[in-house]
Amino acid sequence: EPSTLIPLRFGCRRLVLVGDPRQLPATVLSQKADRAGLGMSLFERLEKAGHEVVMLTIQYRMHPEIRMFPSEQFYHGLLVDADSIRDEVAADSPSEQGIVLAPVLRQLGISPVRFF
Repeated sequence: EPSTLIPLRFGCRRLVLVGDPRQLPATVLSQKADRAGLGMSLFERLEKAGHEVVMLTIQYRMHPEIRMFPSEQFYHGLLVDADSIRDEVAADSPSEQGIVLAPVLRQLGISPVRFF
């Protein structure tokens, strides 16, 4: 965060920050610092102050069943799968109890684990 203060201090005309305020909170060990507002990340403070936020909604790495939880819990259902993910999952049939198994897991005879 301090590295972003340098261009802000010297009057940059445009600043682009990339990150995700919904993932990890600011790490604050001091109660005094937390009371001073440092428990809120720079992204959260800028968003709260009304600065424009652009959310990238297409994800390229998670299986759709894994993506569903963060999408619903943190992103108001806005996170969706890329076409390449949907195509990969469709091509990876057969499935076990509705869960598509990765080919290597299927070869090893390992079933998926679900946490509830």
